[in-house]
Amino acid sequence: MHKELNPELFGEKKVAKSSMMESPANLGTTGNSYLNTDRQIFELKAQNQALADQLNKVVGTVNELIKTSNIKFEKQSQLLSRLEQSHNGLATEAGQKITQLAQRVNERKSLDLKVQEMVDRHNNVIKSFEVRMNHLQKLLAEKEAQMISAQAALNEAKMEIARLKRL
Repeated sequence: MHKELNPELFGEKKVAKSSMMESPANLGTTGNSYLNTDRQIFELKAQNQALADQLNKVVGTVNELIKTSNIKFEKQSQLLSRLEQSHNGLATEAGQKITQLAQRVNERKSLDLKVQEMVDRHNNVIKSFEVRMNHLQKLLAEKEAQMISAQAALNEAKMEIARLKRL
């Protein structure tokens, strides 16, 4: 539906095609025109009020949406803050555990070095013991050889004594 504003409202007057003078019949239509204009003004005010109501509803809806989005944003911000705190706590805990693990590894290396030193000393003691043992075995073998030769000499001497006694 196409509506047209009355140009007389804004001080404009339509120029009639014929230059007739306004007669009393024309005055009746002019009064009618003012009533028609009043009716249009009333309709425009009603439409304006309806648009204002619709605009208020839209503004209310937008305000509600802003409020709910702000609430959601706050919740997300709180969740993010908790997540950051949790992450920082876990990172700190992990750092502490890594430090403890590094200390344990260093202690283990230190103990391993001490054990290795002890093993090396033990191996040196064993090697020196083996050298001494080999030396003692050689001495024992020499002494056994001396004892065998001494026993052989003793046996010869006994036999010689026995032979001399028989004579």
